[in-house]
Amino acid sequence: MHDESRPLVTSGQRRGCGYRQPGGAYFAVPLAPGGRPVEGFLIDPPVVIEDAARLGLTSVGVAVFERDGVTHVVDIVGREHYPTVAEFVDEARRLGVSRRAPRTIDFAQITAQSRLLLAHAHAGIANAAEFPTDAICPCHVDAHLAAGFQGMCARLWWQEPLQGAQHRLALFASFPIPQIEVVRDPVGGGHLATIELASKAGVPVIEVER
Repeated sequence: MHDESRPLVTSGQRRGCGYRQPGGAYFAVPLAPGGRPVEGFLIDPPVVIEDAARLGLTSVGVAVFERDGVTHVVDIVGREHYPTVAEFVDEARRLGVSRRAPRTIDFAQITAQSRLLLAHAHAGIANAAEFPTDAICPCHVDAHLAAGFQGMCARLWWQEPLQGAQHRLALFASFPIPQIEVVRDPVGGGHLATIELASKAGVPVIEVER
């Protein structure tokens, strides 16, 4: 059972992108007993990003945008560490979601209503119909469960690599931002300045060991 006196935090284990860095701030979505499965946060079908530069995104990077008065974070999950979307999703299922928050971000814009939107260069497949599969849609989208469905579906992420696939940068998940975790820096004490910056956000800031 979870000790209610201690806050839930994401795992400090090594991830596809390595260990979390001392003094770093991370948008964190911890696993919770009885919580929604990760499939409940997937965007299926994924939303293709036609103009990454318009959102201020680089090949791997973080950007913010505002919609209806709420600021959201867009983070590109790089293929260098996660060649497929499935690898990231499987990791999130085991360790929770933890994504580095740049110190340059305006933490004051982050609120309890903000979302962490994740994108991947191979999330969208324009020619999905060329890769039929008997796999079941992990998100159980009604249209995707229909016999003969040939459109883009999250199930294809677990079929990668797909030779000849026309991949597109696309949003594949939308998570809440329940907290920001700052990794303790016992040597340099850099986490203290990071906590001060992150504390401007409208969500809890939790200091973690790693």
